[in-house]
Amino acid sequence: MPWDPNKCVNGFPVPFTNADATNLVHAADFAASVFVNTSTARDTRYAYTFVQFGGMTLCVVGHIHITHTGAVVAGNSFIPGWMNWAMQTPAAQVAAIGALPEQLGEFPGANRYPH
Repeated sequence: MPWDPNKCVNGFPVPFTNADATNLVHAADFAASVFVNTSTARDTRYAYTFVQFGGMTLCVVGHIHITHTGAVVAGNSFIPGWMNWAMQTPAAQVAAIGALPEQLGEFPGANRYPH
């Protein structure tokens, strides 16, 4: 997968592979999320956190679904700017994101792309 040059205006780490993206999702500390957003229907939640890679700061986004019974299940995780790639949110990350408050912080805007 390539980086999106239109969104990654500050550059991006090279080399970077899908395996690197997978490893970053597994290593992401969602307890340190800078932004958490739960849908108004309270059935989806996104959490944004930052990780260091290749001398840059990358954003990792984890996504979960909340069932009508309150159970949390995996959605997809992705790295903004890493085009056409997503993976199922790992179980440990699902639990961490499920424990986060419904709303937290401010949307990172352009900082969600490598910087």
